[in-house]
Amino acid sequence: AGLHPLDSTSNSFWTHPIEICTLGKQRYRVAGCYNSLMSSPPAILDLPLSWARTDISTVRLRMLHLPLSRRTWAPCADVPRDWSFQKIFEEQLQPLPHGVILQGCNETLARYLESLGGQATQVGLEAVLPVQAAVRSDVLYMARRGQREGEIIELAPTAVNQTKIAALWDVSAHSAKPRMQCTFRTDFEPPLRGFVMVGRGGTWLGAMTLSLMKPGYWHSELLLRRGDAPPGVMDALILDVKARLLAEGERWLSLGAAPFVTATTAVDAHPCRRPWSAACRGRAITRFGRLLRFGYDYQGLYRFKNKYTPDWRPLYLCGWPELPWRTLPDLSWASRHLHLMGYAALRRVGL
Repeated sequence: AGLHPLDSTSNSFWTHPIEICTLGKQRYRVAGCYNSLMSSPPAILDLPLSWARTDISTVRLRMLHLPLSRRTWAPCADVPRDWSFQKIFEEQLQPLPHGVILQGCNETLARYLESLGGQATQVGLEAVLPVQAAVRSDVLYMARRGQREGEIIELAPTAVNQTKIAALWDVSAHSAKPRMQCTFRTDFEPPLRGFVMVGRGGTWLGAMTLSLMKPGYWHSELLLRRGDAPPGVMDALILDVKARLLAEGERWLSLGAAPFVTATTAVDAHPCRRPWSAACRGRAITRFGRLLRFGYDYQGLYRFKNKYTPDWRPLYLCGWPELPWRTLPDLSWASRHLHLMGYAALRRVGL
């Protein structure tokens, strides 16, 4: 009498960890794990960062094999608008032979995967702007300065605009550094939206691309500024996009992750007692990133996003059925984080 079948049709909000048991081919939850004893499990519409909802009939996953851990990493995906994360996990990810790694998971996804026996460790925070929220006066002042430099327009993801985005990257403020890959979408293809500040003479001064994570929730993929762009250009671009989303009836604009910045939450509030535990892995990732801040300015990235007074929400690296230590060098190599560290180290010694 205390068991209820799991499905993915409810829209109720998840508030507590879940206990799972199996009878035959049907999975059940133990009564008391949800708000209402008689409610069905909620359909999770949240997705990992850089997974985008669009008008397709079946999910398209980009998957990379990680050689040391033998896991499959799914850094991005195109997802039908009405598919729940449970459906994707059960049909596409759970059957993978050696397990799966997901980055950019919010607390809802981390809780869900832990409830199924997976592991999650916090590796950063996400800057989420409620689009109706007020803006700091100093940011508004800089945005008004930036607005005088040109016009902000929305782009269609055409081949011509893809070429122009790539050209802007080549003259961006960080063009000389190795480019990270798979940590966010670096292309400009459907289903992304794009916005650009066009200066005098048609010069692109800054660009921003967005993906739809769930209804009302847009995530920033690319934030590019031309190296010689005047001050205030990116402030003008971000606030303009925020205002457009508000006019469209959307609710949130995510500025993406600030890695290596953490906050204590219920998911990862566990003591680091065993070196191989998920809690210890999260602390190790954070300390390693902070030690290498000469190559990746996580503090500057945090300060830039924090001036928009976002809601800071924890982000997790998740693994199912587990998150082995070998995943860390795998991801550092596949994302080109190690390449960035090597470049910064050579510059530091004058080579």
